[in-house]
Amino acid sequence: MKDGGEIGKKRADMTLSEQEVMRAIWEVTESGETATTKTVRKRINEGRAEKLYGQIIYTHAAHLAEKGYLEIGRTENGNRVYIPLVEKDCYVAEQARGWAEFWRESRTAYVMMALGKSLSKEEKEEFGRYLDELD
Repeated sequence: MKDGGEIGKKRADMTLSEQEVMRAIWEVTESGETATTKTVRKRINEGRAEKLYGQIIYTHAAHLAEKGYLEIGRTENGNRVYIPLVEKDCYVAEQARGWAEFWRESRTAYVMMALGKSLSKEEKEEFGRYLDELD
């Protein structure tokens, strides 16, 4: 990441399609791969009935670059490479903060609303581990 996401830096909102592309870019880079049009397309198309083509990926990526979420470079052989400028955790935190403000709730209350009334045993354990890490 170039700037780590700068929490609070105002960027234009992502569309749902742009979020899907950005999520795939984060997933590809987090797995240690280079985020190229091919690797991002493969990740997005896993389990998807309607497949996306490379040009659609690039178009959404270009919009994300204009909005400041990523940078588009080139590999030595000329393939496009997508470099996230915003960390996933920073983006998610900013979205949660925005929704909490919208609903006039604390972030904690918003998280509890988002979780709903019932959690599986595994989800409760995971939530407990996360809370323990905050100390």
